[in-house]
Amino acid sequence: MTSGDMRYGRCGVCGGGEVYRGEYVAQAGLRQAGTGKFRSKQPLFDAYVCAACGNTQLHIQLDEKMSSHIRQKLDRVPPQQSTG
Repeated sequence: MTSGDMRYGRCGVCGGGEVYRGEYVAQAGLRQAGTGKFRSKQPLFDAYVCAACGNTQLHIQLDEKMSSHIRQKLDRVPPQQSTG
């Protein structure tokens, strides 16, 4: 969990407490930047949206097969110090 995790009702961008939860159904699937489809059939995400600033977070529950596929197919973003 990070301080910007909207699942706890606070926006990590503006600090507002107007966070709402809905569901987002992906139509095209998750893909690596600049490539085609990720071989996914409409994955369902929990969507958290800040009504004050529009910041949005998507979360999905991963099983081991999905985690393995992500590790093999997507580009990893290494942890870094925040610049802001």
